[in-house]
Amino acid sequence: MRKFFCIGCFLLSVFSYSQTKHDKIKELISLSGAFKISKGFEKQAIEHYKKQYAHVPDSAWESIEPKLSIDNLIEKVIGFYENKFAEKEIDGLLTFYQSELGQKFIKNSPDIMTEVQNATADWAKNITDLVNKDLEEKGYLQSPPPPSPNPPAPMIPKKK
Repeated sequence: MRKFFCIGCFLLSVFSYSQTKHDKIKELISLSGAFKISKGFEKQAIEHYKKQYAHVPDSAWESIEPKLSIDNLIEKVIGFYENKFAEKEIDGLLTFYQSELGQKFIKNSPDIMTEVQNATADWAKNITDLVNKDLEEKGYLQSPPPPSPNPPAPMIPKKK
């Protein structure tokens, strides 16, 4: 059994070393969930446009569909990672996301992001309320607002 384990570890290490940095980043993006790569998006996009432009015959879409490849976007995103991380760092990130803690992080990230967005919206509302209350108490906000010290020039009708 130990022999099979050692062979498995060897094969895994050979596989990870044989991957290019580009391939590792593609795996990292897929594994981390940071950017949902889905070839199905292409089909969803074309279906969206077919519904929007229902009067267009199916034959017209045949030449458009191949142009809606998500591959260019995927390559751009991979390039972003290539510019920000060394290959050794990508290896570390892959190790993390494959770990139990990394999987927990991936699983909980969408909920955390939703909670952060809600907290940010609440914070912004509270700040707005605080600023408006203080300015109102100091007499700077009135309903209706006080006249402007420099009112705009009156509109003069054009002569015909």
